[in-house]
Amino acid sequence: MPEKAEWEELVRHLEALLRLKTFPVALKLLEDEKELAEYKWARRPNTKLTLCQMINIVRTFDWTVGAIAEDFAYPLCAAVIGLVELPEDVKDGTFRNLVWCKTKEEGKKCEDSTPRIPVGKYKAVVLAPLVYISYEPDMVLIYGNPAQMILIINALQFEDYERFQFFCVGEGSCVDAIAQCYFSKKPSLTIPCYGERRYGHAQDDELVMALPPQMLEKVERNLQELYKRGVCYPISPYGAQVNALDGMPPGYHSLAKGEKIEGLGVPLRKVTRWQK
Repeated sequence: MPEKAEWEELVRHLEALLRLKTFPVALKLLEDEKELAEYKWARRPNTKLTLCQMINIVRTFDWTVGAIAEDFAYPLCAAVIGLVELPEDVKDGTFRNLVWCKTKEEGKKCEDSTPRIPVGKYKAVVLAPLVYISYEPDMVLIYGNPAQMILIINALQFEDYERFQFFCVGEGSCVDAIAQCYFSKKPSLTIPCYGERRYGHAQDDELVMALPPQMLEKVERNLQELYKRGVCYPISPYGAQVNALDGMPPGYHSLAKGEKIEGLGVPLRKVTRWQK
């Protein structure tokens, strides 16, 4: 796992390659709330906040935030990361039936399908801009538009290919990002929910992805490889009424003509700016 200086270099590369609008967020769950004192830059909320509000403060204010269960506006946020038990009137679907589900029974189906980190192990959470940390996070949250997200996925699939599967419980994007990544140990991409847009200020063009931290080096390394092959952000539009092959590399021309494919994987340009 990278040290502090290496995290900074890695994140700066990602910011340059993807032109991210906000800071990637490092999330660390703590087994003892006294551990918060070890993070000297961590600010405790001075009012009750939602989890997505805290994340927004980190990714846009450039602050570090530490919190215990009592700092959250209501127990659902704290329950997602295992700090409190879910209340019974949430478990049985009553709460979800207030707005999001037609009946209490539908609400219970929703709650039963919602993954949450088990209660008991963790007592606090610290969230910080990834670029500054000197510790190993449990996961990293990246916010970006769909073009940036598909490039992250392309980079992950460049080697050790696998087809990714993503989830959506509806109103609860923190669940689909944080809890899903915690259990699966795989990238978890989702759509910010109504609450995260209203209180966490997620924008109309933003998606969120949670990543195991050890995958960040793979993302950065393979974004560079894709850049060499002409794949980068922003993705330049070529035109809807022109011959698409004129904007494609040589191997695509061979494929279109039914000829033997040669030249795929050959770099189209050199990368010097981000090479170590």
